[in-house]
Amino acid sequence: MAGALTACSSGSTGSAPQAPAANQDTSASGNTGADAYPSKTVEVIVPFGAGGGADVATRLLCSYLEQELGQTFVINNVSGGGGSIGLTQLTNASPDGYTIAYFSSTDSNGDLLYEGVSYNKDSFAPICQFAADPHIIIASQKSGITDIQSLIDAGAGKSTLWGIGGAWTHWDFLKMEFEHATDTSYKRLVFDGGATAVNNVAGGDCAVATPFISEALAQIDSGNVIPIAVTSAERNSMAPDVPTLAEAGIEALDGFESVMWRGFVAPAGTPDDVAKALSDAVGKVCQNEEFLQRAAEAGVSISFMGTDEFKPYYEENHTNVRTMIENADFEK
Repeated sequence: MAGALTACSSGSTGSAPQAPAANQDTSASGNTGADAYPSKTVEVIVPFGAGGGADVATRLLCSYLEQELGQTFVINNVSGGGGSIGLTQLTNASPDGYTIAYFSSTDSNGDLLYEGVSYNKDSFAPICQFAADPHIIIASQKSGITDIQSLIDAGAGKSTLWGIGGAWTHWDFLKMEFEHATDTSYKRLVFDGGATAVNNVAGGDCAVATPFISEALAQIDSGNVIPIAVTSAERNSMAPDVPTLAEAGIEALDGFESVMWRGFVAPAGTPDDVAKALSDAVGKVCQNEEFLQRAAEAGVSISFMGTDEFKPYYEENHTNVRTMIENADFEK
């Protein structure tokens, strides 16, 4: 586990907590004081290493949340265990809205994926979704893979290394979806974060990886890796010359799309009005034109879903992912 505490924006400082008025009820059963939330620094656990897609997206959003809410949002990178170490730390935090965590498509199923995980979907209070990001498939210069067809050909021998930036994250399910669609099989190689996976492809130690666009741009621009395709339904503005998988002209990939949602959760028991106050603030940030421009430049595809809509979506997504896990071949 690696922990690093840094504020989202440089030079920002947290304000001292405000004492509640004498007649203010701050208990969970009464008025939680959401009107004053946040009145002190908020810790944001990112359960992956610094520099990866989760970290980039969270830091950018939190820098604008600081402006919106007038408090410091401190990023705590707690990597390891495919995200389970950081999320376990979240579940042990006080449910007061002052410790939240980055969360994505597969995270509520940690109890099924990782031995010793004590949390389940009911351990978290869903706050909101802020993005739904496609992956970009990249290949090593040494791999001989230069396009979608050669990628498929490389999957015939079941020995081509396919890098995963975090075990049993959306990276894994994209790999399974691609293999199912194309009747291929690749050897799974797990890294602790997207940045590490990209660097190993650039160094030739791994043939293929599927990072988020923000994680791969530098190595693509440097010519160290070959961009093969994006996994969204349409091309991405940050890599406009890279085709979608659906553009390959291969029948098995017609209509192929795979994106990962990103959001925030808090520990179970966090008051609803506090969660809504944070969700509303994220929603305002997601309408900020400057933020939207910077997000596009970073390859983060903003797609906001507030608390009321996100709660049932969270439950539905949990069930769908669990079904995929139960049918997965864990020997690959």
